[in-house]
Amino acid sequence: MFKKTMKFVAATAILGICVFTLSYIYVLRGTISNLRADASMEKQRSRKYTDIIVGGSENRMESDVQDKDTLYNVDFDVYDLPKYYPYYGQKAYENYSAITNRLSKQYKLEEVAYTDDYGFRIYDDRYLIAIGTYFDAPVGTYIDVELENGVIIPCIVGDIKADVDTDDNNVYSLTCGCATEFIVDGWKIDPYTKGDVSSIFEEWNSPVIHIIVYDYDFFDEN
Repeated sequence: MFKKTMKFVAATAILGICVFTLSYIYVLRGTISNLRADASMEKQRSRKYTDIIVGGSENRMESDVQDKDTLYNVDFDVYDLPKYYPYYGQKAYENYSAITNRLSKQYKLEEVAYTDDYGFRIYDDRYLIAIGTYFDAPVGTYIDVELENGVIIPCIVGDIKADVDTDDNNVYSLTCGCATEFIVDGWKIDPYTKGDVSSIFEEWNSPVIHIIVYDYDFFDEN
């Protein structure tokens, strides 16, 4: 009887140890998982602008946008888009073939740019874009276009909207009410965009709220 009791106690103890061990492993795995999640969130917070999806192919979804505090170690200005104009998030485009002055900075920048799979003109992993004189950013200036949903689109000024074609503050186009016009290859851009490239990438379907202008110019380096 004593032996049976000892065997039962031993079996119970072993079972208890197994249950405890399995429980410990389960809790430990949960803790590790939570720590990884927390670390991942902290990593995302620390990256700020670096890993925000900007649309396009997968190899352009990360590291396209550098931290604006350290980009080329230069100063920057952040311009808020004025609220007075009926702006609904549209982002127009212009055909790069319209840039014909071979002596212009616009033309020289187009000579080193290329067209991506979506029809956008690209230089240095940045979209060539036209903006108004309100932003005080001449052709060749590196800028970031920040959307209301948090997406950052890395750009470089490839053309300047004429003051006569923009509102009194030279921000929005009179024809389409947009603040940004992406420079594209008219033969390659999706014809169903109907003048608004916001529909090309789901992440771009959001109004522009800031234009970040860096004190860095393509023509200062070339």
